[in-house]
Amino acid sequence: MTFFAVRITKHSELDGDYRMLLRGSSLYAILYTARMRAVIYAERKRGRYPLKGNTKHLSAVIFVFTVIAIAYACRMLAKFDIGGPVVNHIRTALYLLLFTLWGFSLDRRIIQRQTLHCLRLTAALMLLWLILRTLKYSVVTGPAAGRYIWYLYYLPMLFLPLLWVYVALSMGKSEDYRLSRGTGMLSIIPAALFLLVITNDLHQQVFAFKSGVPGLPVSGTYSYRPLYFICLGWMVGCMAFSLVCLFRKSRIPSGEGKRITPFVLGCAMLLYSILYLSGIPAVRWWFGDMNVMFCLLYAAIYESCIRCRMIPSNTGYVELFEASTLAACIADRSGRIVLRSRAAGEDIICPQDGQQILRPDGMRISSAPISGGYAVWQDNVRPLTELHARLNENRAEMERNRKKLQDAYLVQRSLHELTEKNRVYNELEAKHSRQTAQMRQMLARCESAGPAERRSLLKKVLLLGTYIKRSANLYFLSSEYERLPQQEVRLTIDEAVRVITVCGTECSVVYHTTGPMRATEVARLLDLLKVVTEAAMGGLYSLFISVSDSEMDLSVECAAPLSPLASPEVTVRQEDGLWLIRTAIGGRDDDV
Repeated sequence: MTFFAVRITKHSELDGDYRMLLRGSSLYAILYTARMRAVIYAERKRGRYPLKGNTKHLSAVIFVFTVIAIAYACRMLAKFDIGGPVVNHIRTALYLLLFTLWGFSLDRRIIQRQTLHCLRLTAALMLLWLILRTLKYSVVTGPAAGRYIWYLYYLPMLFLPLLWVYVALSMGKSEDYRLSRGTGMLSIIPAALFLLVITNDLHQQVFAFKSGVPGLPVSGTYSYRPLYFICLGWMVGCMAFSLVCLFRKSRIPSGEGKRITPFVLGCAMLLYSILYLSGIPAVRWWFGDMNVMFCLLYAAIYESCIRCRMIPSNTGYVELFEASTLAACIADRSGRIVLRSRAAGEDIICPQDGQQILRPDGMRISSAPISGGYAVWQDNVRPLTELHARLNENRAEMERNRKKLQDAYLVQRSLHELTEKNRVYNELEAKHSRQTAQMRQMLARCESAGPAERRSLLKKVLLLGTYIKRSANLYFLSSEYERLPQQEVRLTIDEAVRVITVCGTECSVVYHTTGPMRATEVARLLDLLKVVTEAAMGGLYSLFISVSDSEMDLSVECAAPLSPLASPEVTVRQEDGLWLIRTAIGGRDDDV
């Protein structure tokens, strides 16, 4: 089981400031079910579910508006030449501080990595925009440098809407989601538009200067050209697409009015842009700091999307934890319960050192160390205990049955092996009974025979024994393989050749085989060799064997007649005192 990750501040025992981190846990998934959202929403509608953590949120809002108010006051003082350049520096520092803090806050709140990267880039572009504004109005004095800094404004102006699109496309995806290569190619559009803006002095299709010579972009010295409206259309289109996409992907109940806030702010940004471009004096007097206004509106839209959960964030877990039906608590390092769900009883205590407490009623209290304290939960394990006991009994019974079945199997396997051995022995004995009987007779005759006769009888015994050995080997091989490799064919014939040679007959073999041979054919060739050697044994002088893929040829020099060996599969003829015997391999026979 995974647990809550909780970070408790050093003042937790006084103010209850807890930051809940539930990322990557199964409990996180449970708390974010539709049922839980419905419970929380219903409780809020009835006024029974207080919104915890509002104090912290309210403090942040007050801080932001205080900074904006002070910065705006500095702007008005500068308009009346009060305070000199110091007030402008203070205003710039306040805005830089505000957006820097906002960028750092995103790291603690945004869950999805792709969205977090886009928001980081957004904060960085806002800071760049403000820095360029400061350089233009407080540092740079030359008209050319001021003009190019003005052109550089369009780097954040064109890329900020693209980041909005990326954020919208990332919604509803996994935490490790990455944008596709095709989606990343959208960056070519703002890059091309920015290139056209930065090179405006060459073509003046974004801004046209009335004098025809680029100068400082003050009011009345330039007009907007078609490329400017293309840039404006890009920004408005990206913003509209992003808000609509976020609205469609939002999981906020339709009855809540929160999700209308980003659209109201987006319309406010559009209205401000129209009024500013129209050159209305009141707008430019009171809200003429266009760079700051756009940055503030951008941040406000993002923040409203985060607050109304259109952009998933790592916030609001105190409320969800308390509304959970899971009996769980959060304890500080001393073991004191500081936060409990509504399902948790007052009798829950925090076990120390990761131990468990098992109560007589079957309730188990467990804990796990987390940042700043412990996660404590309670569950009823009585059904599990009873089930575990039954499982142990069943496991023991199955083990006994398995042992009996194993013993029965071993006995049956032994009987089967013995039966199979006896069958094979009987079959081989029946197959070679004639040769075995001949060997017994010849061995019996050896006891009373003379040296010459005994030597002749032992040669025949050797030939028959070799035949029985190789024939039995082929029997076993043929039961497993239909075809035998060349190596096995050669081993069979080579052993017969060696035995014939040992018996005093000049014998050799030549192979022209290129592939495997049927096992039945190899056995038939061995039988033919046995028959030929038996028929010619009395006066066998030489034997030459030639084996190919299609036939086997025997050249036999002997005193005995071999014509009785002819059959439909074997052809026999005599030529120049040699007996030529040929048999086709594979059932085929060639005319001689």
